[in-house]
This record gives sequence, C-alpha cells and structure tokens, in this order.
Amino acid sequence: MKILAPFLLAVQVVAADVTLVENNRTEHVIYHAVDAPETAKLAAKELQRVIQRATGSELSITNDAAAAPAIRIVSSSHLPHDGFEIRCEGKNIIIAGNDDLTATKLDAWFVPGHGTLYGAQDYLERFVGVRWLFPGELGEDVPHLDVLRVALPEPVRGAPDFAVRSLAYVGESDKGTPQQPKSVVLDWMKRQRLTNALHSFVTGYGHSWDDYLTPADMEAHPEWKSSNGEAVRNGKVKFFCTTAPGLVETFTKRVIEILDRYPTREMASISPTDGGGFCQCERCAKLITTDPHGKPNHVLAILTFYQQVAGIIQRERPGRRLGGFVYYNYQYPPPEAPTLPDNLSLCWAPLNYYGYGLLKPLYRAEFTATMDRWSKITPHLFYHNYSTWMRSFHGAPLPVSLDILQRELPAAAKHHAWGARMVGSAAWGVNAPINYIIAKQMWNAQLDVSATLDEWLQRAYGPGWQHMRTLYDELDAKMLAHKEAQSPVYKGSQYEVNEDVMKSIYAPLFPALEQHYQQTLAQCATDTQRQRLAMFGHNLTQLHFALRKAKLIPDDAKSIFHRDDTAFAKFLKDMESTFSLYRDDHGIDHGPIWKGEWSAP
Repeated sequence: MKILAPFLLAVQVVAADVTLVENNRTEHVIYHAVDAPETAKLAAKELQRVIQRATGSELSITNDAAAAPAIRIVSSSHLPHDGFEIRCEGKNIIIAGNDDLTATKLDAWFVPGHGTLYGAQDYLERFVGVRWLFPGELGEDVPHLDVLRVALPEPVRGAPDFAVRSLAYVGESDKGTPQQPKSVVLDWMKRQRLTNALHSFVTGYGHSWDDYLTPADMEAHPEWKSSNGEAVRNGKVKFFCTTAPGLVETFTKRVIEILDRYPTREMASISPTDGGGFCQCERCAKLITTDPHGKPNHVLAILTFYQQVAGIIQRERPGRRLGGFVYYNYQYPPPEAPTLPDNLSLCWAPLNYYGYGLLKPLYRAEFTATMDRWSKITPHLFYHNYSTWMRSFHGAPLPVSLDILQRELPAAAKHHAWGARMVGSAAWGVNAPINYIIAKQMWNAQLDVSATLDEWLQRAYGPGWQHMRTLYDELDAKMLAHKEAQSPVYKGSQYEVNEDVMKSIYAPLFPALEQHYQQTLAQCATDTQRQRLAMFGHNLTQLHFALRKAKLIPDDAKSIFHRDDTAFAKFLKDMESTFSLYRDDHGIDHGPIWKGEWSAP
C-alpha cells in the first residue's frame, strides 16, 4: 500500500476518541450527498450493515449535510486514485475518498476510482474488526462489540500499490446457482477492493487475433498466411505473417471498428492466438532471437507488430488503450526492444512460472531481472500469472506457497507495474486462504503474508488453527520438493493436479491431512468455525474418493472421509449448492484422476 502525503482541507482536525455505539445506543448517523456515486452509497450501506451486526445498533443513513454527529462519506479528487483518508472532526468521522468516475482530460490510462468504498471497508476492518474470509454470510467474520470506539490520533490514509487489481477463476464469471449466485462472489471481491469486481473490461489482454481477421481475409491474401502453423482452424484465423505488406493496416482498421462499436470499452486486446504457430518466413526469421534457455524467441516480431498497430491507433483514436501479451515463446524480453507507443500496455504472462513454476531454482533466479527488463520496455507493465494455481478437480488443497507470495507481487510493485491479474481458485472450501491473501496483496504488496495466513486460519477455524497452519506448511514443503525435482522444461501437465502430482504429494500426505483436520475440529469453539472447517472436509471427502478409485490409497472404510459409490453420488448432489468444491459451467464432477495433460471431454 502506498504511503500518502497528508491530505489537507480548510478544516480543524481534532485528535479524539469517538464513541459510536455503547450499550446498544448511538447518536451517530451516516451521511452521504444525494448525488454521491453509487459506490459511495454502497459504502454507507456496508457501514450500516456491519456496524449493526457487530453492535446491534443501526445507524440511519441521511442526505442531510447538517446532520451530526455523523460518519461522513465525502468524495474528493484531491486524493490519489482509489485512495482514501479517515479522520476525526470533533465527534464526526470523515471517510474521504477519490471517486472520480471520468477523466478530467484525455488520458488513456484513467481508471474509475472508488476511494470512499475502500475507505469504508478499511474502517470496518480496522475499527470494527470484520474480516471477509470468503464469499457469503458464513465467510463474514464479525466480532461482537458492546462498545464501538474509534481512536484516531492522526488521519489514516491508504491507496493501492496497483491501479488495476484483478482476481480470476474464483467464480466471478461462472453461472453460479440459485443458492449461491455469482453476485455473492462479486460482493466479496468488492470488499477486497478488486477492480474487476466493478469494471470487468478495464483491461483487455486475451488471445484475440481471430477477433479481427477472417478466413476470407486469408483467402484474399494468401501471402498473409503464416509459414508455420495453421492460418485457419474451425473457421477462425489462428496465425498470420505479421510482416506481410498490408496486413497491419487491415488488422488495425478492424481494431478501430471494434473500438468505435464499443466506445465505453476501456481497452482492446491485440494479443496473438494461444499456441506456437508464428511465421518464420525470411522477413520474420530476422526478428527471431533466442531466449535465456536456448529456445526460439518470437518476442521481437510480436513487439514490432504491437508497435505498428498501437502507433496507428494512437494517431487515429487518441485516448484509447491497447493491451498485448508477452507470453509463451515470446515471454522473455529481447536484447533490444522497439520504442512502444504510450497507449500500449504489455501483459507479462510468464508461462514458465505457471503452476508453482517459480519454485524451480532456475526460474527463481531469473525472475527479478526479467521483471526489471520488462518494466524498462513498457511504462504500463501488467503482471498476470497462474503462479499458485493448478488445474484441480478432485478436492486437493493447493499450497499457499509463501515463498512465491513473498516474491512476485512485491517485485511487481517495486517495478511500478500498472496492474496485476492473478488466478485464484473456485474451490473455496480449501483454497480460500490463497484467494484472500492474493487479493490483499494486490492492495498492499508488502503485506506480511505469513501473519495474514495465521490470522485467516484463526478467524476461520478458531483455537485449533495451528494444526491447519501445519497442514499448509506441509503442503508447501511437498510442492517445493516436487517442483525442485521437476525438469525446468515447460510442459502443460506441470500445472495440473494429475496422477503424477497425486502420487507425489496428495496420496502420501492424505493421512496427515485427515489428522490435522480432526485435531482442528476437536478444538473448534463455535458452530460457525465447525461449518467453515466442514467446507474443507468436503474437499477431503472428494479427494479421498478420487485417490481410492485411482488405487493410490487403500480402500480404508475407517477414514471419516470414506464414501461408497452411492453415498458419494449423494454427496456430490448435496454439494451443488455450496462454494465448497471446485465448480465451473460443467458442474463439480469432472471424472476420475487423469494422466498427463488434461483434455476436456
């Protein structure tokens, strides 16, 4: 989190303790202007709701500017983007925030601000003690308070380390269920101050070449086809020669058509198709270099293409921004890079580091220097990684990997990355701590991740939390050993919880997982703690069944997680309305443990 200079208004700021609620009584109200932004109004409702849960007292919401004493929600453009300040003025508590929704001048990099909402959330975490552990009412941990007193000897100020903060694959774009709609996930994301909870199109880096060129273009211009790989597959353009005469102009024309069709879309992607079919004709071959691991590197060809397209867009549509991946066989920076237009952001998506790849010694050693080089090539670096994610369908709790968390987002913030998009997990029952910590880190990259994990476990599971900490530490150690022994040569199967990973990590560790679970359960002090731990247990039930069916563990009916086929089928049906297990648009049952690389049915 950025440390802010003092925010000064022409008011006398009095350092004082303010009592908001005592013995179910309050004289305070919550004020916002009639024309306040919607997120400022949401801030008022969140303050009202959580304070009432904590104290039993409801503070009314008013638009009367003369009402006092009050928690006053005030928008101010003097604060940094998404920034806030909390201070006392007599008995009034002021929550000021930057809520600028539109740019005052042409600015391709403007992002709407919601500082009052984030200030209100900071207030509730800091002074009321709420923690939003995971989506839904069960995930909201609110302490009971007989007295709510706010001590503010000096103002509290905050602003994010990244202008754009996105967490993906946590259920935010799935269909959801009537019992657990995706709006519940989005509400949690708002409370974690994540940009993509409010602005899903604020960035655009997805594989997009087939959005602009058509098979008819390839037929009309066979000279545009890539010399390597398919030009068209399943009716979509896949690859083309980026140096072919006339191609850049046609491609850019189509990008402009999309920008004009969607004038409110904040960003358009010009990223290549996923895969490796880049052209190697005589012109393109001159742009192919070698990456640090001796493999062909197409990055110079891609950056040159980006430069040309973005240059035309900057001239023809000033103020519109573009995004482009640097990824796969163009993930390493070239020795010399072209100068890029200011309307272009590069999204570094280091494929080698996916699926805990940053635990491999070779990649750990190169990470910071590679980040530094990319930050010098683009002033609008965006960091995107699946670093603590693996494709996992069978209830395996993923390691938190404090080693990676302490390494990557702090480095991105140090190198002034414009934003970050990290991949979480929709298996909230076991992977909520990862989602929570990453979300917090995108606001404050210097977060003490170990202490945050401890607090999450204590708040979620109560007195027996240290057994769960031991469980996650053992998972971390197992994954570290697995990755250090793995070849540094990238394979898609290396970021999947497949048979190899199940044999190496989860089958030998399962007895310890069950023991830690039972020890924690024995010490849970409340029904709420037991219910949260049960969500973890749901995943261990799924994992036990999958391991047993794959004959990776004995068919031990004594395990508390054992289910026969009939009982397991009923269990899965019962889980359909919960956040416990991994789910996507195909549901929660993805078949047995697989070998090698996952192939969707």
